[in-house]
Amino acid sequence: MPDADIGANGAVWVGLETTYGTPSDPSASGTGIWVPIISETLAYTEPDRYYSEQIRQEAVNFDAKASYYHVEGDIVMEVDARYMPYFMTASRHLTTFATGTYTSVPGKNGATYPGSATAKGLSIVTIRDNVPFLYSGCVVNQYAFTIENGVLRATLSMLGLAEQDTAGAPTPSWSAPDLLGADSHAIYVDTSGLTPAFTTLDATFNGYTFTVNHNGETQNRITRNRAATYVKYGITEVSYDTELDFVSKTEYNNFKNLVFRALRFESVNPGGATATWAAATTGFRISTYKTVYNTYETGLSGMGDLVMARVNGRVIGITGGSAYKMECKSPTTLP
Repeated sequence: MPDADIGANGAVWVGLETTYGTPSDPSASGTGIWVPIISETLAYTEPDRYYSEQIRQEAVNFDAKASYYHVEGDIVMEVDARYMPYFMTASRHLTTFATGTYTSVPGKNGATYPGSATAKGLSIVTIRDNVPFLYSGCVVNQYAFTIENGVLRATLSMLGLAEQDTAGAPTPSWSAPDLLGADSHAIYVDTSGLTPAFTTLDATFNGYTFTVNHNGETQNRITRNRAATYVKYGITEVSYDTELDFVSKTEYNNFKNLVFRALRFESVNPGGATATWAAATTGFRISTYKTVYNTYETGLSGMGDLVMARVNGRVIGITGGSAYKMECKSPTTLP
């Protein structure tokens, strides 16, 4: 009997595709990078396999045919500036690079991917028990950033076009981790606008989850190919969730009165009380320019419990600018 294996011996490689949907070669130098992850659930997904219901004097299906399929699943990882630019680029964003910083803002090149000739997809190799699985045409459909025991993590919900055959498992190589820990993070709140100063640190946030959901769906067309043809995007929903120390009715009144504000989450290395984005060697930050409380719930949950406010905020579009911006200070140069 072959030996089973555990997840610790697995590995994930990602590479940007020169032509969307055409797999990158994981064995070629400089085409991609091995990404340390916490978990992954990428899978060949065939929702509607066909089973024939021919009437032929037996109440049982007599044939089966493979139907259209696509790739989907989540990658959970610790946010590391070395790897995030790959996932920022293969998405519904316009991503640019200048002076060591990758910047992603919402893309405006259509509702499908690829929506332009420059759109990039990812090829992803997952090695499970020394067996490689190669998925092509992958893009990030949803980002969810959160803080887990002080460390910034991301759950990246992927959609892909196809699973490809690959011969043999390439040999992984690794870089030293550069995690963003508890002394790296800060949250700033300011007046809504195109150029908020983001100088006022807010020390009332207990946890933070920021989500960008593009509501994408794979599309299959009649092309003599069962793999997905492209990804169709829907409405982009941007939100954050947190708990706030309840210290006055100010934020409650902001909720009732629909007050718009700007908010920035910033995480840098090296961290510490005097850390700044300008002085950081690596970092990741999310700026939102017009947010509003969607829900604001407070109450007395118990005799010994802190009085807190559970908050969900929505990010709204702003005239003359982008609704949000993701930035990554990174040592990586994308191929």
